[in-house]
Amino acid sequence: MLGPYNHIAEIGYDLWLDYWGQGYMKEALTTTIDSAFNNMNLIRINAFVAIENDQSKYLLKSLGFQNEGIHREKHLYRGKYYDHYSYSLLKREWV
Repeated sequence: MLGPYNHIAEIGYDLWLDYWGQGYMKEALTTTIDSAFNNMNLIRINAFVAIENDQSKYLLKSLGFQNEGIHREKHLYRGKYYDHYSYSLLKREWV
C-alpha cells in the first residue's frame, strides 16, 4: 500500500508536447519532490517510465532517481501493453 502509513508515494506527470524541453517539468517536479520529502515526511518516491520515453528517463536521472528494473506490460495504452522502467528516489538521496 502506498501512502502516509509507509511514507512512500508514486509520482506521475504528463506535459503537452508543445512544452517539452523547456524546463517546466523539471521545475514542477523539483518543487513537488521537495515538498513531498520535507512537508509530507515521505522517505521514497516511485516513478514509472515507458521504456521508449528517453526524455523522461533523462529527467528522472537528472533529479537523482535510480532505475530499479523493468515492469513488463505495466500499462495499457490504446490497446497495447507497454513495459516500463521502475525508478525510485529516497529522501536521503535528495540534495
